[in-house]
Amino acid sequence: MKKYLSHIFIPLILFIFSACQEKYAEDNKGLTISGKLENGASMPIYIWELTPSELIPLDTIITDANGNFVYSTEATDAGFYRLGAGSPSDFITLAAEPNEHITLTANAANLRESYNVEDSPGSYLLWQLNRKTLLAEEKTDSLRKEYRESRYEPNFAQLRSELKKEYRSVKKELKNFTINLIETNPGSLASILVLYHHFEDNLMLDITDHFQYFNTLSESLCRNYSSNKHVINLKKRVNDFKRNEQQRMQNESTLAPGMPAPEISLPNPQGNYIRLSSFKGSITLVNFWAAWCPPCREANHVLGNLYEQYNELGFEIYGVSLDRTREQWLTAIETDEVTWTQVSDLRFMNSPVVSLYNINEVPHYVLLDREGNIISRNFSIQELENKLERYFSSTAFAY
Repeated sequence: MKKYLSHIFIPLILFIFSACQEKYAEDNKGLTISGKLENGASMPIYIWELTPSELIPLDTIITDANGNFVYSTEATDAGFYRLGAGSPSDFITLAAEPNEHITLTANAANLRESYNVEDSPGSYLLWQLNRKTLLAEEKTDSLRKEYRESRYEPNFAQLRSELKKEYRSVKKELKNFTINLIETNPGSLASILVLYHHFEDNLMLDITDHFQYFNTLSESLCRNYSSNKHVINLKKRVNDFKRNEQQRMQNESTLAPGMPAPEISLPNPQGNYIRLSSFKGSITLVNFWAAWCPPCREANHVLGNLYEQYNELGFEIYGVSLDRTREQWLTAIETDEVTWTQVSDLRFMNSPVVSLYNINEVPHYVLLDREGNIISRNFSIQELENKLERYFSSTAFAY
């Protein structure tokens, strides 16, 4: 449950990150992109600028009878551009500097797989990543095909294990290639797009697990691109992460076993606010869940059995939904036959309870004693069964 490119408020950020001293952008500089598309006579080419928050249409140009084209624009700072000529999913991404004269060649029928680029180091860096990604896609497509064709083979279980291992190897190789590009090109603005690269809808490098690359790249680019909007946005992400991580560590100290559970007060389906502290006197499970989360839905059935088994002995469940919509939330409650207390502010992962309890994923469980103090947190549903059985059979619960 993680999140990425965000909107930026330039004046505020420029003030916050005034530590970046050197100014890169200069006025009155131009950019030219020219080339030839095979099988692209008299074809429209669409050009966009890729900003930290949106894709901005810039122009549409038409190739001549031989597929040649030229596009020129004023460029006062380095940036990213996207060129497309047919399918919305078939495009070329360029990392351009002021005064560059970029040369492209490609087949109009398949830009991404056929293009070559010259006279632009940043664009060539993205070309390298694109070629490596195409090879990875080819390999994973082949593995999926082999998986489908071998489903009814007698040794399918073994084949499936081997295919999954190969798939993980392909992804690992691409990730290592991505990291190497960043490490060997710390001064290239194009490394930002390498940092944000996706493969099969998943980020190759997540800021939580690969923070060192985000931080190092931000520091190196700030030296030469201090006023560039992409670098400012990266710097903001890095500083936000540092601040959130610091807050998370502070929260951890308040979430230790024996500490009073942080108060939660949210509305139930009827709109009445229910406080977590109102459950003092019972062994209480705080269950952070969501209707869109399959493991959460599966756990609801187990929780139902545990609630029925131990409720009369003093066991309660305080369910906190991280859903987006009221309809989704209420439908899940009815479908799963949930009978215990449910509350939600319907703010998804933006709910204050997420940071209050350091929730990275759902389901997330926190077990409280009869005084409202934390017994343990972030355990499995199987561990919960063992904890409750141990407690209610002995009436003595060890932290």
